[in-house]
Amino acid sequence: MKYKILAILALCCVLTSGINAQERNLSKKELIDLKKSVKALNKPRLEVKEGIDRGNVYFLKLETKTKRGSRLMNAFVDKKSGDIYFGKGYDKDGKLISFPKDKKVIKDGISFTYGDGKKDLYLVTDPECPYCVKFEKASKGKLKDYKVHVILYPLPYHKKAPAMVEWIMQGKNDAQKRERLEQIMVENSKIYQKLIKDPKVPFNTSGKIKIMVEKSKKAMNELGVRGTPATFDEEFNPISWGTLIK
Repeated sequence: MKYKILAILALCCVLTSGINAQERNLSKKELIDLKKSVKALNKPRLEVKEGIDRGNVYFLKLETKTKRGSRLMNAFVDKKSGDIYFGKGYDKDGKLISFPKDKKVIKDGISFTYGDGKKDLYLVTDPECPYCVKFEKASKGKLKDYKVHVILYPLPYHKKAPAMVEWIMQGKNDAQKRERLEQIMVENSKIYQKLIKDPKVPFNTSGKIKIMVEKSKKAMNELGVRGTPATFDEEFNPISWGTLIK
């Protein structure tokens, strides 16, 4: 198969014709053969996780390994030409083409939950992220309709975030963890600093929190998070967090 990369990551390709209504999941052997035959996929750091036969195209879920960790992405392979397109795809009705989300992976990544609203809201946040802080301050008192499932993830380039997450998760229950998050992100408390023995040495989180962060990372990948804060509805569809605070 020849290949041609027309865009990387950000391409929005609209697939409007020749879609077979009878979609079929590709077998492991088919995924291996496809990786071998499409040169753009034949890279050590790239793994073809899943695939769907959509008639004229193969829709693929890929995992690429970078210095910042693993990242999920989608690609489409044109059966006839062998051309490959990286990025998002939409069907003829303008609906985003996507793989079903793994609910277990996402729910395993929840750090704590607060609120008793009737609608579920999934929030991916980093306590040191300035945009996450902005969201917390702006959304205070405005999420009463939701049960908010918080997925805490300290971004690698935020040096204080690990200690912040550690201190938040030392809360005895979900309510106390929520209070601690607000203390740091809304009230600008520095109380977490008591956990930092040497500011010059990277903070070493406890084993329990390391496991939690790894689960958070997997949930983020499954949700397709590209930045924080990120919010999703009960079906794991992204919601603009700006609409939540209006």
